[in-house]
Amino acid sequence: MYVQYGRRGSLSIANHANSDGAFARAAFTIHLFSESMRTNPSADGSDYAGALAGGRNPLYVALAKTLAADIHGGRYPIGSTLPTEGELSLRYGVSRHTVRQALRELKEEGLLWSRPGIGTKVRARPESPRFFSGIHNISDLLQFVDATEMHVKSRREIVADDAFAELLHCQPGQAWSETNIVRKVPGGDTPLCYLQAYLRPEYAGAIGRTRIIKRPIYSLVEERYGVRIVEVLQEITAAQLTREMAQALKADEGQAALRISRYYLDRQGTIVEVGIGHYPSGRYTQSTRFRAHSAEE
Repeated sequence: MYVQYGRRGSLSIANHANSDGAFARAAFTIHLFSESMRTNPSADGSDYAGALAGGRNPLYVALAKTLAADIHGGRYPIGSTLPTEGELSLRYGVSRHTVRQALRELKEEGLLWSRPGIGTKVRARPESPRFFSGIHNISDLLQFVDATEMHVKSRREIVADDAFAELLHCQPGQAWSETNIVRKVPGGDTPLCYLQAYLRPEYAGAIGRTRIIKRPIYSLVEERYGVRIVEVLQEITAAQLTREMAQALKADEGQAALRISRYYLDRQGTIVEVGIGHYPSGRYTQSTRFRAHSAEE
């Protein structure tokens, strides 16, 4: 699964319409993680691996970024053949499995290609160099947040009616603090997402009067109130942009969009935060690869 951005922060999703031209609606749910939102330490024991793993990304993602930087810096020129997996493993002090995963990431990004008997070669730089692994675990979510900024547009207090209660997975009458946010890549011209973040009133101070948020909101709640988020439920649904969303996103009212809702639960199973993001068509891709058979078959 991956998320890819263009030079000005654009992403892409396909527009799917039924025979009447109406936007087809579909939804599926992903459990991002449970019990622990902390990444596990790497099994690779070298000093270089330790340096790579110093951030919050998986080791193979860090290695992929390092290799990409080496490619852009000219260490591995366009058209050249990369060292073998074994040589890269020794050079960067990581396992062959980590090297293999990193190379796969760079092939999907378009930086590399390979063919049996030829090896892995560097191709011309792709038109969309900003690449992020897909959001299917907390490491991917942190990577996504690290690469973007959330610009607060407005705040208000609401009480959930029947429609809101269904959307937020709560009882009618539940109070929430709503913060409307535009997510951007720093320096990018085109907004990526219109995010509506909902916090229970007792946790609303986690955001306070902040205008630009550079950390996950759930982590601000944890830090200020000592709450531990142990599970995230993610739902992905087809939707259309409202006028307010379209204006904030520099898009068209009614434009097709991907709605990604995330529900953050504490140890008691209580929803502490809800984040509902709308990504306009043409600005977001989320792809998943499944193996039909094992490599040995």
